[in-house]
Order: sequence, then C-alpha cells, then structure tokens
Amino acid sequence: MSAWDLALRENWGLVLQDSRMAERIPTPNNPPGKYKYKAIPPIYATCDSSTVLIGTYSQTAETYWFLGAKVSQFLYVSPSLSSNFVSGVQAGETKNAGLNRLTLIKFEDYGVYPYTLKLEIPYWLEDIYMEVWQYTGYEEQGYEEVLDRLDSIEMKIDEIQNYDAQ
Repeated sequence: MSAWDLALRENWGLVLQDSRMAERIPTPNNPPGKYKYKAIPPIYATCDSSTVLIGTYSQTAETYWFLGAKVSQFLYVSPSLSSNFVSGVQAGETKNAGLNRLTLIKFEDYGVYPYTLKLEIPYWLEDIYMEVWQYTGYEEQGYEEVLDRLDSIEMKIDEIQNYDAQ
C-alpha cells in the first residue's frame, strides 16, 4: 500500500466551506431580468499541507464553463525589515480549479506552514459554493527530497558552528 492514501476520507481536513454571490448592479439600460455584476472578491483560506482538494460549484454557470477559481499560494516570509513589503509572498504558479468538480492541487512544499490560499473567482460567475480540503495523511517523500533536506540541515549546522566560533 502506498504511503499516499488520497482516497481515505480520514486523510482530509476541511479548511473552508463558503458560499458567495456577486453583487447586482442595477442599471436603467438593462432589460428586465438582466443585470450587471460586481465580481465576487477573492476568498482566502489558511492551510498546513501542500496538497489540497478544491471544490467549486455554481448553480447559475453555463454547463460548458470550466474555470471555478484561480488558486495561488502565499507564504508568510520576508527577509526585509521594511514595512513596505507585506510578508505574504506568492510562491509558484497560479493554478486552476475546475468548476462543478473537485480539483487536486499539489503545491511545491517550501516547508513554510501555515500558508494562505487565495482563490480568485472568475468575474462571469454570479454565485459560487467552495470547499477547500487539505491532505492530513502521511506524504511519502522521494529519495531526492530526503537528500535535499539532509543537505539543508547540514548547511544550517555548519552556519551555527561558524557563528559560535566567531
């Protein structure tokens, strides 16, 4: 049995469950029943796992629409002492979550937890129901990842020893 057991329900923890509606903007030029909408603002969730499942559902979406959300990972890191930079650093590429389905997304594991997910809803969606689940089971690491981590630990030990020697 693989150490990754994505199918086991107990290995997933619910992080976010939310519904949003776009704000209708009344305009005198629109025919009855037709509205302009102000886009749904981004939705944020805090996660502790680099593997997430994102479910989006819209009652009003056309059946051929695919995009449910654009998903970005933001890490709480900043080497800067300046208050000009917010500590939420976007990591990696923005990913797409499908509409009316669950989408498995694996972000690169930078070892910085927790981090924030930013979910941007397409402007054409009038409503959205979202669930974000994080994988809480054991994540098997590959041989190369283990070696990289050992190298990183060794470098940190060397830095500490050099600092103590000064």
